[in-house]
Amino acid sequence: MQKGGINENKIKRRLIVLAVAVVFISITLCAAGVGVLHYVLRNAHEAEHIQMQIEVMEYKARILKQMNKNMKILTTFANMCQISGIVNSEEKMGQGLEAANKSSSFLSIAYISSDGWGAVNASKFGTMYDFSLEDRSEESKEAMRKAFQGENAVSKLFDSAIYQEKLFVYAVPVYDEAGEIIGVVAASDTIEIFNDIANGNTVMGGEGYVHIIDDQGNFLVRSENTLVKENMKSIFDGPYLSDDTKSITKTKLLNHESVIGEFSYNNEKCHYYIESMGFNGWNLFCANKLWGSILPLGRIIIMIGCSVFVLLSLMLFLLYFGYYKIRKNTSILLRHAYIDPVTGAKNSLRFAQDFEEFQKKHKDYSIIAINIHNFKFINDLFGNSGGDKALCYIKRVIEENIKDVEFFCRESADLFYVLMLDVDEDKLISRIEKIVNTVKKATGNAEYSYEISLYSGVAIRGDTAKALLAMQSIQRKLYTSVAVYNEELHESLRNKNNIERYMQTALQNEEFKLFLQPKFDLKNNCMVGAEALVRWQKPDGTYRYPGEFIPIFEANGFCLKLDMYMVDLVCRQLRLWIDSGVTPFPISINQSKLLFFNGNYVNDLLQVINRYRISPSLITLEILEGVAMSSLEEINHRVEELHSKGFKVSMDDFGSGYSSLNMLYQLRIDELKLDRAFLQRGAGGNENDERRKIILEHVISTAKELGIRTVAEGIETEYDKNTMKNLGCDYGQGYFYSKPVSAQDFISFYSEQA
Repeated sequence: MQKGGINENKIKRRLIVLAVAVVFISITLCAAGVGVLHYVLRNAHEAEHIQMQIEVMEYKARILKQMNKNMKILTTFANMCQISGIVNSEEKMGQGLEAANKSSSFLSIAYISSDGWGAVNASKFGTMYDFSLEDRSEESKEAMRKAFQGENAVSKLFDSAIYQEKLFVYAVPVYDEAGEIIGVVAASDTIEIFNDIANGNTVMGGEGYVHIIDDQGNFLVRSENTLVKENMKSIFDGPYLSDDTKSITKTKLLNHESVIGEFSYNNEKCHYYIESMGFNGWNLFCANKLWGSILPLGRIIIMIGCSVFVLLSLMLFLLYFGYYKIRKNTSILLRHAYIDPVTGAKNSLRFAQDFEEFQKKHKDYSIIAINIHNFKFINDLFGNSGGDKALCYIKRVIEENIKDVEFFCRESADLFYVLMLDVDEDKLISRIEKIVNTVKKATGNAEYSYEISLYSGVAIRGDTAKALLAMQSIQRKLYTSVAVYNEELHESLRNKNNIERYMQTALQNEEFKLFLQPKFDLKNNCMVGAEALVRWQKPDGTYRYPGEFIPIFEANGFCLKLDMYMVDLVCRQLRLWIDSGVTPFPISINQSKLLFFNGNYVNDLLQVINRYRISPSLITLEILEGVAMSSLEEINHRVEELHSKGFKVSMDDFGSGYSSLNMLYQLRIDELKLDRAFLQRGAGGNENDERRKIILEHVISTAKELGIRTVAEGIETEYDKNTMKNLGCDYGQGYFYSKPVSAQDFISFYSEQA
């Protein structure tokens, strides 16, 4: 009995221990479940806040983009008013306003001069010439007053008695040639753009809605799908704010700060986010239910955990699984928002945010832009996977060569931005060159069999734009790896922007002038043709020369318009000569790569020569050596097409790059222009001259055998002329004969030669 009793006691004790253990484990599991649930819900809460902020910023960007577009339309019309002089004529102003209004989406567009005269064109009422600023709403008048002070202004919303809806007004100043404000152009628009945003159903997966409020909290545009159904004038009238948060929210609205908070509505937890639009005190106000479907799942888990001990383990598993999924989704969301998918580095959005925070605490830093020489070739050679592998390696090298506080991002394609703490130029160059050399050394191995070369720009205490400009200044300099931003680059950027700003106006005003440089027969010493050259004559009579603007036009694509404009000028001049009884000369016209390979190129040429009734035999189209090098098969196809229409084709600057006799053999061109570098005497004296002559003689001889005429550029002396003549060159062109002259002076020059 005792032994049995002992065993019984042991069993009881073990049962008690087991019971305690079960209770303890149950309590622990429940506590752990509650803790995990709390953690999951908190992270879900934060993730929804982040998602809401990201989506509101996207809506803000859409609105600002549309408003900027409308402001640019109005600014363009204001510039046209200045240039065309229509501000001096009531009739022309009315016509201009009507045309501008028809080509835009504005309700009305008006012009008010500084002396009070005004006209308005409205799609609903036509043109009125008794427009008065005093008759407008206070909001309109305030925007126009700002414009008269030199600002581009947007009015606050106001109720229009005419249109029976809310409107707002854009206003921009109009300047005269002296830069004085002579008037204001204003346009009214509806809030339809805002209604489209507010009434959408894509915010937070269809659960949230966007409204627009002013800095007093009043609703300007309220979504028809609003979460809070009661009609109210202000967010301070509804359930959004407690008494404790109203004062803080009012202050933040007045200071144009973002606001995030929570509220309860119909026994459901909700949250909101307010983001300033940056003008007129307008804000985007987004509200939606908090957590969505996550809260019911949590309640089910709690019920299961409280009901059956057997399900405690399952509850823990479900909680963990739910937590894991939420954390994973949050991680994916943040990764999409802030991480480059190819390299795993930060993206430009995260870099910009980190840079903004960094500047609040640090004054000394440098921004470095890093790029790869000829990255397209790497993708073509190794495929996209090979290019991505190279980018990942560069990311790793940068990561290994920055300090703890420093950071970087992949902006796009092969462009990286790096923030470094150093401001000493020598230290920065040394650090960057270490990155460059590490990449170059590692990628020159057998795996790549191609040495990747980097180049970079540095902006000390600058920003990404300055670093990018410095980098672009050495884009085609293969053996220069670092450029530092300075005032010279700043001036270059200012000059580039100035040229791009006025290039279209200059084309419309025919500021691009035709100059001609004669081409002479070296044997007979008689003029046989000319080359068309462009000069930009500014309104003050001074000139911009091609070296200033042609590279910019080639980069931005404006050369497409300019080259065809020059074809038009040449054909126009040929027609003038023919009509005047002057025997026309064949004229060569330079053609850019973009134009030469344009699909409509030949048809566009034919339209021009047909309009002026010019024979294609009078036109020689010049292409640069680099164009010919790009694709021999494609260029020969285009040359044959031009030949079939009667045009001649010449290759300019032969010998300036990597041209070869093999390329000359394959091209079906009519004329070969030898680069002026062939005529420059080398430092080696007679030995270099003889070597140069041997090369020239072979090029000229090969061209003759192929039936190709040769032209020597840069003939500046009698010696140059005789040298090229003795080598068998056909034609010569250069300052020895004549500098480029205007088309008007060319005939006088021709008469003197005759």
